[in-house]
Amino acid sequence: MGNFSRRQFLQSSLAVAVSSSLSRYAMAEDKVPLWIPPLTAVGRGSPILLNALNIKKSFNGKQKVDAWGFNDFYLGPTIKMKQNDFLRLTYRNSLSETIAINIQGLQANGEISGSINRNIAPQTSWSPIIPIKQSASTCWYHSDTIGRSAYQSYRGLVGMWIIEDEESKKGLIPNKYGENDIPLILQDLSLNYEGQQLFNLDKNQFLGKQLFVNGQRNCFVNVPRGFVRLRLLNASVSRPYYLALDNQQPLLKIASGLGFLPKPQEITTLPLVPGERVEVLVNLTQGQTVRLLAGKDRGIFDQLRSILGLSDDLENNLVLELRPQGLASAFAQQKPTLPDANLGLPLTPVKERTFVLNTQDAMINQRRFDPRRIDIVAKLDTVERWILSADQPTGFQLQGAKFLIEQQNGKRSTKDDLSWTDTVWVEGETRILVKFENQSSNSYPFIFGASNLLLADKGCMGLLVVQ
Repeated sequence: MGNFSRRQFLQSSLAVAVSSSLSRYAMAEDKVPLWIPPLTAVGRGSPILLNALNIKKSFNGKQKVDAWGFNDFYLGPTIKMKQNDFLRLTYRNSLSETIAINIQGLQANGEISGSINRNIAPQTSWSPIIPIKQSASTCWYHSDTIGRSAYQSYRGLVGMWIIEDEESKKGLIPNKYGENDIPLILQDLSLNYEGQQLFNLDKNQFLGKQLFVNGQRNCFVNVPRGFVRLRLLNASVSRPYYLALDNQQPLLKIASGLGFLPKPQEITTLPLVPGERVEVLVNLTQGQTVRLLAGKDRGIFDQLRSILGLSDDLENNLVLELRPQGLASAFAQQKPTLPDANLGLPLTPVKERTFVLNTQDAMINQRRFDPRRIDIVAKLDTVERWILSADQPTGFQLQGAKFLIEQQNGKRSTKDDLSWTDTVWVEGETRILVKFENQSSNSYPFIFGASNLLLADKGCMGLLVVQ
């Protein structure tokens, strides 16, 4: 190398990397309009087709590559239904491998809810009739194929599912889909030089390097001036998010996945677990542009560390830039009011169970998933207390039932903190009160376990029968 020292070589290499990163950073400043998944509003008894198939998608803004999706879209359409309606749904598998689809958050019996025991072979269909009994909710549908749910969801087999009821339409909260009620599906992806998705199955978690929202990077959305509702879904395989506005303005949390809070709750930083759905309001009555970030605002050297593989952080942590337009109406300036949370307190548990999640070996209570073994039998229309812990912080979720978070990491929830959900972050001891309102059987059980789909695929889940 002659007189060119090792230190000079490293400094030169770092300078080239910084220069390249600065160039990428500058290019990333050109924001693109947010794509809103098309809305399919389903009336009583209407038929709908969800066709899983190969599509062409540009992830890097340049060449299109192979990806998966539903009905010709990367990610599926948003399905919107009303309480007490029913749906004639057909899943069609036009892919070359078997899939199973779960509607996470749907409160229905095990026979019609899909999940791991409703495999759909290539070029075949399955057509359940799905009744909607539950109150207003934000659910999502995604791959739930044994051993393949993480990979298939990562490729694009994901969509949002919204349920309304009469009470939810009476509250003073935004409800115009795509205008002031914005769906945001968060994914962290890694791409190769050709813009194709990369996925590593070797570890028990997957952390992508780039943040995508509704299948796009670095987005903005024009919204009416006033309060804007964001329906947030963490569809990442393993990564949790900690969301905040760049101007330190609080977010108003109004709902978890399966129900409203008793009243809006001001939150400076909003955690979002894999598989979790949360609804928040952002006050844009002042007319100033704000950015929703995943973590703190970061500089170029933070990005460089990520690009060079020195950290697991995202290269760019912008979720969305919100650009209010026009004048604020009198309605837009009114304080939001929420419908009844329907908590049904007090809840009296009939049984207490303990679960220890082992993220290193992908087990629950020292047992790995076995599709032939029923792990829990619960009684219909009862409540149980589940005590959760894990060797490392991780997400936990449950199908076919719902719960309130009684205590988390030593902190007991107040009544104002409570809302129905099916997903929780387990860090320290977590206590939940689980309510069983839907039946399942040995042939069509519900599943519970890690909401990290890769960890669940490797065995950190179990089977639940409710009878």
